[in-house]
Amino acid sequence: MATKGFIKYKCEWSKTDAVKDTSILEINPYRNALYQLNFIREDSDGTGVGNISQRIKSDSLGNVTPQFIISGSQTGRLHSVKASDYAIVTSFVPEENRLTCEGMRKASSESLTHGVIYSSDPGIGAVIHVHNSKIWKGLLDQAPSTRSEIAYGTPEMAEETQRLFQESNLSQVKIFAMAGHKDGIVSFGENLKIAYDVLIEWGLRTGLFTLLDSEAALRLPGQLIA
Repeated sequence: MATKGFIKYKCEWSKTDAVKDTSILEINPYRNALYQLNFIREDSDGTGVGNISQRIKSDSLGNVTPQFIISGSQTGRLHSVKASDYAIVTSFVPEENRLTCEGMRKASSESLTHGVIYSSDPGIGAVIHVHNSKIWKGLLDQAPSTRSEIAYGTPEMAEETQRLFQESNLSQVKIFAMAGHKDGIVSFGENLKIAYDVLIEWGLRTGLFTLLDSEAALRLPGQLIA
């Protein structure tokens, strides 16, 4: 089983204050809600797990871009985060396990998987990667899953994610389990709300949440807007 949480890609990082407060107005309530629900957290070994990203919608000409803002490496332990805890991924080459990013932190260790998902469908606007044993086990039986021999944060994981888009109903269900990355789950959607709601729905379906708990979880991001 793969080790989790640490950066495995080749990262060209420009340490700048590229991420502004206005850039995180939408994403931050969802990130902090995931922390409160223990989806994003610090594990017992001190490793921060879980991350969230949002596509940067368009360039100066109005074209959809593959660039995205993502929670920074090893921020899972933080109760709340600010602009300096995010990074912007400006380019990525999955087959070379390489990306470029800017911000006060390096981009999260699953950034290439996020990038592949955005590249697979220009309509996808947000991606969430979290860890939860109950949902993970349920997904292995009921939803698309990567193969168990595929390690996270590798070119092979990027290829495997592309395979799921091509060979399964992943575009419809919007969630998959990483069989070789224990408890690892990825959900996505046209926007942050959809990606988040898909995750919460599976929490209800697998018995992680009661109906009342799931309804409270769905309201939580709106309650955390600054």
